[in-house]
Amino acid sequence: MNQKNIEQRSLVIGCIWLFAMGVAALTAYFSTRLEALFVDAYFTLITLTTGLLSIVISKISTQVSKRFPNGLFVLEPLYAFFQSLLTIVLLLISLMTVSSKAYQYFVYGHRQLLNIAPVIPYEIVMVILSLTLSWFYQLQNKKIHNISTLLSAETKGAMIDGVMSAGIGVAAFFILFIDKKSPLSFLLYTGDSFITVIIVLFIIRIPLRIMKNALIEISGGLTQDQGIKSFIERAIQSHLTTDFSIDDCKIYKVGMSFKACISVSSRTDMVDTKKLTTYKKNILNDLSRKISFINIIFIYSNIGEKS
Repeated sequence: MNQKNIEQRSLVIGCIWLFAMGVAALTAYFSTRLEALFVDAYFTLITLTTGLLSIVISKISTQVSKRFPNGLFVLEPLYAFFQSLLTIVLLLISLMTVSSKAYQYFVYGHRQLLNIAPVIPYEIVMVILSLTLSWFYQLQNKKIHNISTLLSAETKGAMIDGVMSAGIGVAAFFILFIDKKSPLSFLLYTGDSFITVIIVLFIIRIPLRIMKNALIEISGGLTQDQGIKSFIERAIQSHLTTDFSIDDCKIYKVGMSFKACISVSSRTDMVDTKKLTTYKKNILNDLSRKISFINIIFIYSNIGEKS
């Protein structure tokens, strides 16, 4: 099974998993009306929606045309960027919602006792499901040497869902033991607000990091994956003979597609293009063990210089 097939199969399984989680999350939210569960439920549904889109993107990103001879791999980091942007928007909306609720309590004394009891067993199940899904995505991405931008984004998304559920569950457990006459009794009415704020502050850096990496890929920056970079460089160096020396090697990554631009020096007065073509073919055969989509470009420099 090639890398794209593994990626697409993993995304399909993940969407089925997320659908079940989304139904459970919405059921729990409408039963309890906890704002923290609103965040949990709709985050799961957004992850499901974007997951369905990721399947489509995974299928069309390899398609080539006259206008896009190298495929549409740029759609993959674009997806990761906008998925993370949606996550941040949802988190900020949730912050505003729970802040308004806390404001109503502390300023106007509006009180509505939280229905905490059903939350704990639900969150235990959701933590298990979310972290299992995150582990599954991570395992599948590892099979293809962690080069899938889509699976990387989904791994982080499922992990965020699990962390949110864990935070809500732990907080709900402690709120159960708060007495109405306790100095902490305000948490019986606003506990979900504080839970949501803490969770958002804790996890918002994850989508920001994904957006940063996606922008690097979209803007044509060098790959940030040192493991893949070293693997490609070793393969290139092992095939070039003493007729050539490598002056520079720049490796670019866009989605699951790689491009290596290699600046080489020839120690003779002429560049043996046939020999370089043979080297390129051998290098690509070697790299195909880990990377399905890669292009190598040789740039000639310092022809005829002795070293």
